[in-house]
Amino acid sequence: MVNSQPEEAWDILVGVIVGAHGVRGEVRVTPETDFPERFAELEQIFLVPPKGEGRLVKILGARQHAGKGQVLLTLEGVDVREKAAPLRGSGLFIRPCELKPLPEGQYYEFQILGLQVVTEEGQELGPVTDILRTGANDVYETPLALIPAVTQTLREVDLPGGRIVVRWMEGLLK
Repeated sequence: MVNSQPEEAWDILVGVIVGAHGVRGEVRVTPETDFPERFAELEQIFLVPPKGEGRLVKILGARQHAGKGQVLLTLEGVDVREKAAPLRGSGLFIRPCELKPLPEGQYYEFQILGLQVVTEEGQELGPVTDILRTGANDVYETPLALIPAVTQTLREVDLPGGRIVVRWMEGLLK
């Protein structure tokens, strides 16, 4: 276990431990990220069990679980299956400074959730409460509207200002 205190919030969920793997203490992780290769680049991660307090742990090894879409992690202090099994359900978190940069015009889900949506004419549609995944594009849900996340609708995403400006189109209101 790493003894240093986190300097910045470890609040970006990147994976959930779903079980033990083998007898040497590896844990199986379902990635909650579009960049599962990040686990091999991390030296430490903040582990938050379903019950109890979170703690910073050192990552000793990371590899892809062949054909499963999961990652296998070796964590410091977890060297037998009996220590790995109780970690099931634990969230794995990183700091914002460890996020991969995205191309211009793309955003992390946590950056969009909560932004206030307003039309070009100034009509308030409320905050983004959910992001719906469709086959063609994401849809931002507010209390009043469903907004397709496409360039024809999204006019401006102002993260520092906490808002999204949209072009009004028939059918946006719920």
